[in-house]
Amino acid sequence: MEAQLDDRNERNFLLLHRLIMESTRVLKAMFDSYVSPSNFKTWLPSDKILRKAKLSEAQIRHLKQNPDSSKFDISLLISLLRHFCYKSDLHHPIWDETDNNKIFPSLTGDIANIVRIRNLRNKVFAFL
Repeated sequence: MEAQLDDRNERNFLLLHRLIMESTRVLKAMFDSYVSPSNFKTWLPSDKILRKAKLSEAQIRHLKQNPDSSKFDISLLISLLRHFCYKSDLHHPIWDETDNNKIFPSLTGDIANIVRIRNLRNKVFAFL
């Protein structure tokens, strides 16, 4: 019985991990639709603006050294989408929601889906 539970937990973890990996691809495509990869270097905001957007020094360095969204991790993509692509909704309360059970299923906008992905990613990494 315990072995079955362990197998089920492992399967669920692997499914969540795969979902996160696929979600990263979707977020990259979303970001690239706002900031074309060929225009990234001309778009790149100053360090001051990036810090104001709550990007860490490591994320800023990564942006400057690897101006290619295919090399961005999910955390960086979510930050860039929130602070630069969905700037007009920057203070929408859904960004602060950490429990996907509190996000109504009928709420299907991009921001709600980004927050759901972020929350799932946080759950996966909480297990590690």
